[in-house]
Amino acid sequence: MTDSNLHATADIQTGLPHQAAQTGLKEWHRIVASLDWDSLPELLAEDVVFRNPAALEPYHGKATMVAILRAVFSVLQDFTYLRHFGNSTGYVLEFSARVGDEILFGVDLMEFDQEGKITDFMVMMRPASVVMTLSAEAGKRLSANQTSAE
Repeated sequence: MTDSNLHATADIQTGLPHQAAQTGLKEWHRIVASLDWDSLPELLAEDVVFRNPAALEPYHGKATMVAILRAVFSVLQDFTYLRHFGNSTGYVLEFSARVGDEILFGVDLMEFDQEGKITDFMVMMRPASVVMTLSAEAGKRLSANQTSAE
């Protein structure tokens, strides 16, 4: 069941995000390209919300998001952004990567505040079989990192 009025045409906005979001996106690309996860907290709002395809409930906070992304990117190979789309407050970034011999496609949906900090970050990926493999391996690495930190 869908509500055809859920997203009225007048509410749909496209175009270039505000300058702070553009600057934030450039920093995001730098962090991902160099795997500089230690710099990521500076790009995140204090109350950042992170939504990943492996969990229904969102995660909150910088430390959790950084830990998850660090684990996920330790599994992904050949990660590449293919294209991006913008609206007034953020971007949709399409990507591809490999998990072992399997190809993965997905999108990152990012919202930025007026200071250029990421406030909301949602990841959607397919196919499901590869997402499950990625989730299991990243989960193992997260657990191992938590155990070694204790």
